[in-house]
Amino acid sequence: MQNKNGVKMQKKNIENFSDEPVVKIRFIAITKEWRDKVNGNTYFSTQIEDIENDKMYILPFQYGYGSQSEYETKKVLQLCVDKLVSYQDIEFKKLTNCLKKEVKEHGKGSVSNFFNRGGFSFYYQD
Repeated sequence: MQNKNGVKMQKKNIENFSDEPVVKIRFIAITKEWRDKVNGNTYFSTQIEDIENDKMYILPFQYGYGSQSEYETKKVLQLCVDKLVSYQDIEFKKLTNCLKKEVKEHGKGSVSNFFNRGGFSFYYQD
């Protein structure tokens, strides 16, 4: 096979189609979000599942909007699991327009498993 300049080209093997590395998801973060329509503030809570170690981290009900929940998730994982955790290691799922009580319940954990480390508050469950 030749290109338009007459240079010989080899066919690419379909198995080596992409040169990009395969990214392995290590964590699944499910965020529930509630918006206080009276004051215009947004709140969230997040449950983070560590797929490899079968552990759960829970970010309690807190103020934040936009990608704040993603930032908080990454920081907690960097503090607790691996300093090299990146956004590509985490699959983010956000449920918006939830009820306040749903978001609060989503962010609850056992008091005995509550940590405040590095300025971040979270629950840890085996």
